[in-house]
Formats: sequence, structure tokens, C-alpha cells
Amino acid sequence: MAQKPDAIRQHIEAQRAELGENLQFLEHRVRARTDWRTWVQERPMAMLGAAFGVGFLLARFVGGRE
Repeated sequence: MAQKPDAIRQHIEAQRAELGENLQFLEHRVRARTDWRTWVQERPMAMLGAAFGVGFLLARFVGGRE
């Protein structure tokens, strides 16, 4: 009967370790997906177009109205 609690503890510890690894992997992926540098490296022309579009809209709405 003493082996059963030990086996359960080992299983729980193994699950905790696996969960920690999964969380680290997920954190790395989230950081990579939300980093603007990654987006620019992967899609330079699309980001250039987006920057142009945002600049155009800002100039239009914030720019001097006469």
C-alpha cells in the first residue's frame, strides 16, 4: 500500500514538469508572435504597406485642416 502514494506523487511531479515545459514553449511562441520585429522579418513588404497606410491615415486625420 505504501507504493501507491509514492507512485501518485511521482506521477504528479512528472505532470508538473511537463506542464512547466509546455508553458515555457507557449510563452516563447506568444512572445515571437507579438514581437513586431518578427513580423517585419517575415513579411517586410506587408509591414511596409501597413506602415504607409497608418501614416497616410494619421496624416489625413491629424494633419492641418484648412
